[in-house]
Amino acid sequence: MHEFQHQDSPQTLAEGFDEYAAANPGLVRGAGLSPQAQRFFSCHDAVHVVFGCGVALDDEAVVKIASIFGTTAGLAVLRGYRLHESLDIYRQLRVAAVMRSIARSVFIVPRTIARCLAQRARWPWDGFDDHRHIALRSIRQEFGIRVAH
Repeated sequence: MHEFQHQDSPQTLAEGFDEYAAANPGLVRGAGLSPQAQRFFSCHDAVHVVFGCGVALDDEAVVKIASIFGTTAGLAVLRGYRLHESLDIYRQLRVAAVMRSIARSVFIVPRTIARCLAQRARWPWDGFDDHRHIALRSIRQEFGIRVAH
């Protein structure tokens, strides 16, 4: 596990972003994405860091559910998953891995929804810049967020 994935991580959100990016060098960012995808994946990556998720399929399921129920985006977040860049990622997934993740989602989805509904406030989907220099443990305490693991 990475430091940003620990509930009481002293890292700032910016440091968590840096660690997440370093741990996942294969993620496409920047000029390789449309402006809409750049914005979406920046917000999506923030959810990864704040909710303490890696990039395994089970963690991606947590991020999707947390984005809907635990952030200010709500159902509007689903538009980002329809971008061609998102669809390109889906095409690379192995069917067997997706099927295993779907089977485990029976536990992951209700647990994630319950945790999100127990939050004190929803994480700001696209208005989080003023939190970049705040410790993850403080952010999680303020919003009532419990990390995925």
